Amino acid sequence: MKFLATIFLLCAASFGIAQTHDGPCGNGGGEWQEILTERLLQNKQALADNPVQFRSTVYIPVRFHMVANTNGQGRVTHGRVLEQLCRLNQDFADLDMQFYINGLNDNINNNAIYSTQYTAGTIMNLLRDPAALNIWIVDVATPSAGGSGQGTILGYYSPQRDWVVMRRDQTGASRVTLPHEVGHFFSLPHTHNGWDSTPWSSDIGNPSPTTSPGGVPTERQDGANCNTSGDYICDTPPDYNGFGFSGCNYNIAQDPTGAFINPDEQLFMSYFLNCVRDEYYFSPTQQDLMWVDYNRPARAYLRTNFVPNLTEITETPLLTFPIENEFAPGYNSINFQWTAVAGADHYLLEIDRAATFTINPSIFIVSGANSFTVTNLEPNRTYYWRIRPYNAYRTCALFTPVATFRTNNVTVNTTDITDLNEWTISPNPVFAQSVMQINLEAARGFEGVFTLYNIAGQVAQQYGMRRINPGNTTFDFDVEALQPGIYILALDHEEGREVRRVVVTR
Repeated sequence: MKFLATIFLLCAASFGIAQTHDGPCGNGGGEWQEILTERLLQNKQALADNPVQFRSTVYIPVRFHMVANTNGQGRVTHGRVLEQLCRLNQDFADLDMQFYINGLNDNINNNAIYSTQYTAGTIMNLLRDPAALNIWIVDVATPSAGGSGQGTILGYYSPQRDWVVMRRDQTGASRVTLPHEVGHFFSLPHTHNGWDSTPWSSDIGNPSPTTSPGGVPTERQDGANCNTSGDYICDTPPDYNGFGFSGCNYNIAQDPTGAFINPDEQLFMSYFLNCVRDEYYFSPTQQDLMWVDYNRPARAYLRTNFVPNLTEITETPLLTFPIENEFAPGYNSINFQWTAVAGADHYLLEIDRAATFTINPSIFIVSGANSFTVTNLEPNRTYYWRIRPYNAYRTCALFTPVATFRTNNVTVNTTDITDLNEWTISPNPVFAQSVMQINLEAARGFEGVFTLYNIAGQVAQQYGMRRINPGNTTFDFDVEALQPGIYILALDHEEGREVRRVVVTR
């Protein structure tokens, strides 16, 4: 696993209390590694018997479980998950394996899943999607009791449960935890297999022993024993670095013959630090072995033959309302609007009182529409909002530029007036010392009260009770006494209230 030097220091500080399978990745020795090794060797034999001749792109369903604590705090953001899937598909593009969202489970508030998964197997099994690769995004990755927790394990694959767990701080485009764990999911061991918990050090000395500290035969630099030692994969060079080396140019350990080993620091299944993110890869044999694993009978649940929407999203939505610091019509029911873009089946809507979206963002997934009504904002507040378009497969599009607006203290009844089909104001903007025309279309006749409010929520003009007839009705309302500015025209009826924004200019 490749990770930042600061994380490495945390790992080193707490490694002494970890169990044998603990480390930056929770798959390193013990029973889990035995299960993976058996599967790997079976896949190697299958590959030898039937070499991979041709690959056509397959689409693999993924269920992301976005876990928070019992209070609903600490959940990974939706944007980070979209970034992560985008990068995962880039990492696996050479394999012709691509992943798509089979669901975003963002309503799990559970302390055990959040921090101590080894105690939460039953509830996790109930929530597991049986038709997808399940990825749990948590705060602390703990595969077993006694694990050293935060700062040590960045993620792990459970072969018994057949799911991946990763820390929320390891999501995003710059991280490599997920491709590493997906490699384990498809049976790949670490390139430093046998040195996971005890990396080579000067205490071990040179030449290295013929058996690694983990009990696996030590792989030689000349590859003479590559089929029966190390990671058992011959196109990955010897690697004795079980997260004990902080650079990206390893040249300190000798194999049992005295030859200095030259590992490939850019392989996803290694633990080297500070390498170039865009240069990590899976070796050709690793790719073939993952394909063999994908085609095992036990992986039939992934082979759905479903092809998601492949339309690439190349446009950025245009935010149309509310924008440019304008006042929204009310605060408890605001209809956000933006332009639709080709390829987008969903839009991620984020609203917050900070332009960084870090205070307490309200997050909504809008499907099949380019508008959404939000009812939980506070009065007399400045808010910021943005949109990110995506579909189940295409998640690389960025957020729009941020728009800002301000709420007032006008309440809007969220129940529509049933008999009112449509109503408009023209002209809008309207010149001061003029009149505005209200055009209504109603299914049946009813009476309603028209009131004009200023941006502070104060009554600026009371137009009183009016009769709206079936079909089309028009009223002319005088705005001669109004100062230029933004106003809210409300229509009140016993069923509810509907509002329209009015701009008065000079």
